[in-house]
This record gives sequence, structure tokens and C-alpha cells, in this order.
Amino acid sequence: MRKFHLHIILILLLVLEAGAQQKYWIYFKDKMTTIAPSETDFYDHPLNKNYLDSLYSLDFHIIHQSKWLNAVSIITENHQIPLLQSLDFVDKIQAVNTQLKVHSHFSGTEADQVYALQQLNADTLIKLGLHGQGVKIGIIDGGFLDADKEETLSGLSKNFSSSSYHNFIEENVQNPFIGTRKYDDDHGTKVWKLIGGHGKASNKYYGLATKSTYYLARTDQGDKEYRGEEDYWIAALEWMHDQGVRLINSSLGYSTGYDNPKENYLPEDIDGSSAITQAATIAAREKNMILVIAAGNDGGNDFGVISIPADAEGILAVGATGFLHWKRQRYSSVGPEGLPYVKPEIACFSGRGTSFSAPVITGLIALVIQKYPGLNNKEVIETIKRASHLYPYPNNYLGYGVPDARKILHILNQQKVIQSHEEVSTSSNSIELDITGMNTVIFHKKDRTQVISQEIANPKRNKLVVQKADNAKFSTVASPEKVIEIKWL
Repeated sequence: MRKFHLHIILILLLVLEAGAQQKYWIYFKDKMTTIAPSETDFYDHPLNKNYLDSLYSLDFHIIHQSKWLNAVSIITENHQIPLLQSLDFVDKIQAVNTQLKVHSHFSGTEADQVYALQQLNADTLIKLGLHGQGVKIGIIDGGFLDADKEETLSGLSKNFSSSSYHNFIEENVQNPFIGTRKYDDDHGTKVWKLIGGHGKASNKYYGLATKSTYYLARTDQGDKEYRGEEDYWIAALEWMHDQGVRLINSSLGYSTGYDNPKENYLPEDIDGSSAITQAATIAAREKNMILVIAAGNDGGNDFGVISIPADAEGILAVGATGFLHWKRQRYSSVGPEGLPYVKPEIACFSGRGTSFSAPVITGLIALVIQKYPGLNNKEVIETIKRASHLYPYPNNYLGYGVPDARKILHILNQQKVIQSHEEVSTSSNSIELDITGMNTVIFHKKDRTQVISQEIANPKRNKLVVQKADNAKFSTVASPEKVIEIKWL
């Protein structure tokens, strides 16, 4: 009898394994053989129809097609993978990774976010009559529940066209303003408010791009954490490009916290290789798009580092600072050591998560594009970096720091930049510097970018004595007006 039971268990396990389904990316080796790929147009070439027909003939259901990745996503049973691997046109197969999650951290009030505009000196742009007119902005998020009832978005939602919304979760639900609040379906509404919200009665700005044209995409399902929605994000990115959208905000990311712990990422996975990161990199490198991505809120836990796709090269990953002192908020994720470029790129104040620092920067960029439409994406991003308070000494806590709208205008008008910077060296364990301001922060680093610790400084009579931290080779001393790089010999 016991042997019989064992046989039943084995049969059940085999049945379960055969029926287990997973979503995969199927990458093709090439595109249409009749078209010679080139560096400028390869990503826009359609997928090879013969390859698609072959998958259909084998009863594989294609969910999304990505021209940029030259791949399709499918759901199939695990035992079918060897068949797919045997197809001569298949280059590689990759499991679609864990679901995106929103990067909120509710420790402050929504009204507090207005402080970020003060931090950026955003009134400089508002006074010039810049409100993002003529700029298309895409928001890839979880949902836009009740955005049509939000007073600060009334001017935008009232004129919003249904053709400018795509729901990748529920294809049959095309009303962007419905959902369930307990599942965070209003997260995109809060993000939208911080990009372009304006209180008409109070004339209070919550965002800067109050007159931009918006495209909204729902790619996150807030009531579940499971494998399977990475391809929705990529599909939304390519859809927005087809609509002529150049500037995109996404406060979503992959890291940990999923229903099945086996699906969590590890910090070493944040290396620029994921499918979603590849798509973001293509958008930046090949499509002249500006992607503003929340860095993530894992800075205070074991994961620690930024989320995917904030690791993409050429985009702007945005961290969070305090307001009175511009040090990294404890929750704000840091850049991993393995990347050959600095992450995050910039930061600004948020008391509620990097979800709500990224949209502030998106609104800022919309106004820059409006005033200087001839700039390409690389020029915009480089200007934002140069106009930030840690430039030219970035670190993996805040990147180049907090941008200043006044500096942006000075740089683009080829005027002298307000901020000064200098580098000093010492063989002593302490050094006295000339620096003023109560908002002065020291970042002790083990190399040029990797921070060991941060501390609030207190200059007295315009002087500050900086003590070398253990294992520090560099220390950056920064106020909004001045930055000094110390090299410890």
C-alpha cells in the first residue's frame, strides 16, 4: 500500500510540473532576412513573420511583441521549453521577471511635496511663463483612480483623450479613472499631480508641467505580487514612443517583496542585463527619449540598492533627499558597486518615497524641453547633472545631487554658473575648509563614488573642520552653493 501511495504522489508531481506555467521572453536571432539591419533603423524593423507563424503553429500564444528587443513574450508550460530551445531561430529564452511595484513610502503628507519645487528654485521657470506647453509626457504606473475628481488635475483630466490611455492589465477596461484604492490604483494619480498638478483656486503648484499633453499606461496590478508584468512595461514604453512621447515618468521597479520569495531579485541582479532595463537603455540610446525612473525605496533594508529598470544607462534614476539638509533619505536606494556608471543620477526632496521625487524632476524637464526644444535627450540629461549641487563629484547616494532651475538657465544661456567647486588634498586626518550654510552635508567615500557614510555638518564662522572617516579615501563637503572634494592621502 505504501508503494502504491508513492506512485500516486509521483504521478501527481509530474502532472503539476507539466501544468506549471510561466511567462517567458523568446528572443529571436535576427529580424526579416530581406532587410539589412542598420544602427539607425534596426529597432523599428518588424519581427520576422515566419518566426511568429512558427510559434503560432506550435500552439504558443504570443502576448506581446517587442520590436526593440526582437523578442516576444509567451505563457507556456515548463516542459515546453526544450521544444522552444530546439527552434533554430530562437536565440535565448528568459523568464519574465517579478512584477513591478510602486515606490511609495508614506511618511509625510502630500502637501509636503511642494517643498521639492522650492528646493529646485522652480519659481524661476514659472515666472518665465513655462508650463510644459507642447510637450508630451508619458506616465507608466499602476492606476489613475479618481484623477478626474482631483481638483489639481481638473484642467488635464477634463481634456484627456481616451486614445491617450492604454490598460495593459485589463485590455477590456479602458476608463483610466476607475479602480480600487486599497490596491494602490490611485498611485498614478498622485504621480500625475506631482508632474502637472495646479490648484486653480489657490494658484498653488504641485507640479510644473501644468499644460503638457499626457499619455497614461497601466502596467501594474496592485493586488498581487507575482511573476509576469515586465512585458507590460516594455509594451507601454514602445506604445508611447509610437505616440511621439519623448519624456516618460515611471515610479515602478523590481526588487523584493513578492508573494513567492523565490521570485525576489538579489542585489547582484541589478547589473543592467534584465529585459526591462535593456528596453529602457534602447529608449535612451536609440530613440532620443528621456526616462525618469524612481530609484527605489530599499535603502533602509537588506536589499539596499536601486531597483530595475533604474539601473539602465542613459536614463535619469532619481533618489530622495531631506529638505532642510540635502542628505539621502534613509529609505532611498543607493547605486550598486558593479555598474560602470553612477546611479542614481540625481535626487530631490521627498518625504513619501522616490515615487514622488521622480515626478518633480519630470515636470522640471518638461519645462526645459519647452524652452529649448532643439536639445536632444543626452544634452538635457547632461545639463540637469551639471546644474545639480554635487557636480562634478557624484556619488551613489544622490548622484549629482539636487538640480537648480537657475543653474539650468545659466548653462543653457551660456552664462556663468552660480555654484563653485574645488578639490583639495591632505595627508592629515583632518582639514579646515571655508564654507558657509546650515545646509552642509559631508559624504565620506571609499572611492570616487561609493559612500561609506553621510553626516550633517555645522560650519562655525564660515569655517568647517572635517575629520577623516575610517576607510575613507575621499569626502565630499557640499552646500547648495559650494562643493569641495577632499582627497585623503
